[in-house]
Amino acid sequence: MVFEGLSINGVTSDSRRVKEGFIFVAIEGEKQDGNSFIDDAVDRGASIVFTDRDMTRDDCLVIKTDNCRKKLAELCNEFYDYPSDKLIVIGVTGTNGKTTTTHLIHEILLKNGVSAGLIGTLNIRLNDTEYNPKLTTPIAEDIYFYLNEMVKRNIKVVVMEVSSHGLKSHRVHGIKFDIAIHTNIDRDHLNYHKTIADYIQSKKRLFDSLQEGGLALVNIDDQNCIKLLEGNTHMVVITYGLNEKASVTASSIDTDSISYFNYCLQRGLTTISGIDIEPFEYPLQLNMFGTHNVYNALAAVTCCLLLDIPMENIAMLLKQARAIPRRMELIYEGDFSIIDDFSHNPASYEAVFNSVQGLPYKKIYIVNAIRGNRGIGINIENAEVLRLWTQVLKVKELIVTSSIEFMGLEDKVNTKERDAFLEVLYKSKVSFSYEERLRDAIARALEEIEAGDLLLLLGAQGMKEGRAVVSELLKERRLIEPATGIGENSSKYV
Repeated sequence: MVFEGLSINGVTSDSRRVKEGFIFVAIEGEKQDGNSFIDDAVDRGASIVFTDRDMTRDDCLVIKTDNCRKKLAELCNEFYDYPSDKLIVIGVTGTNGKTTTTHLIHEILLKNGVSAGLIGTLNIRLNDTEYNPKLTTPIAEDIYFYLNEMVKRNIKVVVMEVSSHGLKSHRVHGIKFDIAIHTNIDRDHLNYHKTIADYIQSKKRLFDSLQEGGLALVNIDDQNCIKLLEGNTHMVVITYGLNEKASVTASSIDTDSISYFNYCLQRGLTTISGIDIEPFEYPLQLNMFGTHNVYNALAAVTCCLLLDIPMENIAMLLKQARAIPRRMELIYEGDFSIIDDFSHNPASYEAVFNSVQGLPYKKIYIVNAIRGNRGIGINIENAEVLRLWTQVLKVKELIVTSSIEFMGLEDKVNTKERDAFLEVLYKSKVSFSYEERLRDAIARALEEIEAGDLLLLLGAQGMKEGRAVVSELLKERRLIEPATGIGENSSKYV
């Protein structure tokens, strides 16, 4: 890439990545200001610096720009020769369900012989090669790097989790999306967005960025879906949900332990290659339970149909789909059962509790990790849902933890968040106990649990190590062999 007459060898917003001939974009972040690292970037070889400040230098070209985040994406797009033009790009956005939906799509495509990439919360996958990201939507320079790698490896389709944060901060700016999927919108990330209106508008950017004639797949049961489509006439809209007005819906739903339902295409659709599909009904099985996973499956199946995967193949591969880590994941099944879930907002807690209502358990125990560094508001709302369902389900014991031994600075539960969460429970007179350490909280539950009981491990980053802690504690109790642990090698685990 040649820019302003200079040969460019790379683009980055991290001064530590700068090499000779790089462009450095100085982004003012929430915690650090890239302008403070311009000297370091130039010392490392940056030939051009972009900034939103007024400045000049004798040792490199300085260019002022109004929006450094957007400029970073534009420069990366140009440097990698516009990789999304050479891929079919699917973006999935929503408060909940992004990870499950993207993984189902990716797995069905791969097992059907389609070369496919995935950019998501849990991992970045180039076919079967896996990388571990730190963010739901990685920074722009990393996204474009991986998109370019996918082009070089002849990958045809990429499915991407697209967070509201990633959209608002222009991490996916410039990417041409062919299919945009909306799962749902509920209250979350208001510490960043401040208002629900800004949260919705940020998600709307995904649909605004669809190519002419692009496909918008929206959950009609979520009243916010209309707001995502406002002002856009360049897209083809397909609705899904359990609403009878939906183009795609489900019937004969049974979600007790695994999900059985009929996929119902009520109005014909045209695939991305121009093939018409007439209305039909087809029985499906998904090895995940809960109504929320029926929604996720409807979105994933419809997306794969739009990509010309035959329904017979989709049904077979959906039946084989693996459980998604920490999404209603059954991690132990012996005398008692343990389910682990990444519950992080009111809607995700609701989904868990709705799903476990019909399970055959004697008593239910809950270990819940408070959400750290996300504000008081979300913790009050989470506690309210927990309070209500603890009473509805007649929970035997609720144990709350701050997981202090596992939380980094970016996720640490501060005193105000902890107190706000606990205050909801105190005021409602719900019986609960509090443990600072995750290990102590889980150990307490395992000391009391009996045959036929169910233990729920709930929480976002604070419960990330819950599975490992459970494995260690069960080994100590000799409920599993030390060499086996929790995993596919043991008949007690899935």
